[in-house]
Amino acid sequence: MEKKTPRPIVSAVMDDSSSVKVLIVNEEGQYLSGTATHWEFTEERCRARVFDYAQDHVADQLQLVRNAYRTVWIAVKLDPHEAYEFCDRCGARMTATYAWFSGKFFLCPGCRTQ
Repeated sequence: MEKKTPRPIVSAVMDDSSSVKVLIVNEEGQYLSGTATHWEFTEERCRARVFDYAQDHVADQLQLVRNAYRTVWIAVKLDPHEAYEFCDRCGARMTATYAWFSGKFFLCPGCRTQ
């Protein structure tokens, strides 16, 4: 009897032990933006909502969208060396000059005024 060697499982899911920041892109190449109560897609990459791949369970969320709506969204990994800050309230991406630190959180100009 021939002994079979187990084949490695290849997955399209990102596997990185560090914090991976991603953008969600739909089939038309638009970026997911907005807030938890009002999601929308935009052509403007700078308005895209930034997600933490592991903490936000992005793989699970993308699978839910695929199953429920029969559409494919993808996670696009951000370059970790980009000189951007992320709003801790809404996840917006901004240059460091626009970020405001409250002593506890980094906030974008929109969230700072709320």
